[in-house]
Amino acid sequence: MKHFSIRHVLLIGLIWFTVIGWLQFLSGERQAITITGDKENLIRLHILANSDDPADQRLKLQVRDAVVAYLTPHLSKFADSNSARIFIASRQQEIINLATEILKQNGASYPVTLQLGMFDFPVKLYGDMVFPAGRYEAVRLVIGQGAGKNWWCVLFPPLCFIDGTNAVASGAGQEVTEQPQKPVQIEFRSKLWEWIRDR
Repeated sequence: MKHFSIRHVLLIGLIWFTVIGWLQFLSGERQAITITGDKENLIRLHILANSDDPADQRLKLQVRDAVVAYLTPHLSKFADSNSARIFIASRQQEIINLATEILKQNGASYPVTLQLGMFDFPVKLYGDMVFPAGRYEAVRLVIGQGAGKNWWCVLFPPLCFIDGTNAVASGAGQEVTEQPQKPVQIEFRSKLWEWIRDR
C-alpha cells in the first residue's frame, strides 16, 4: 500500500510539471500583431522581378538592397508619412537610375519603371505583424516585365531590414497562404514516468 501511494504521488507530480511546462511553452509563443487602424501612415516598397527565373530573382534582391540602403537613412529623419512621400516623389528618377545601374552592373538591360500610388495587397505576414488585405500606399518598382515573384517591405516608417536567411522576419513580406499545414507530432519522454510505469 505504501509503495502504491508513492507511485501515485510521483505520477501526480509528473502530470503537474508537464502541464505547467506546456502552459509556459504556449505563453512564450510570439503573438501576431494585426495592423488595422494606421494604414494611411504606411508607405510600402514593392519590387516586382522581371520573371521567376533564378537570375531575375537575384537581380530583384540586388535592386532591393541598393534601394533600401539608399532610402532608409533619409526616411528615418522624417516624423510623418507626408514628408516621406514628398521626399520619395522628389527622388523618383534617382531611384530609377540606381536600380538601372545595379541591373547594368550585373549584365541586365531591363527597363525599370517606378509607380507611386495606392495598390491592392492581399493579406501579408511581416515578421510578427499581419497586414489585412486592402489598398496601401506604395512605391512600386517594376523590373522589365514585372512578371516574377515580388518582394515588399514597409518603407515608412522604416522597417525594411535586409537578411537573406530569414525573409519573413527581416522584412520581405510574405503572403499568408491558406494551405493546410501538416500536424506536428510531439513525443514526450520522461525517465521518471518510465521508472513508475515499470514498477
